[in-house]
Amino acid sequence: MMKEKEKTALIKERFDVAVGGLAQGITVITDKKTGVQYLAIAGSGTSVIVDKDGKPLLSERVDDDPKGISPF
Repeated sequence: MMKEKEKTALIKERFDVAVGGLAQGITVITDKKTGVQYLAIAGSGTSVIVDKDGKPLLSERVDDDPKGISPF
């Protein structure tokens, strides 16, 4: 069974998390492998961010890009 530290390391390796917004209640989570972005709101839920055509919004960041791009 995987230990908590290993799980945390895998999550940090796969996802980039940007916290911001009203009283830090809004979080944008970016999947580093797919570029898909998710919006998480404290006390509410998580949803895929979509563009005007209803397709998942993709980050400019790619897996091998050393600098993260924050939406805030």
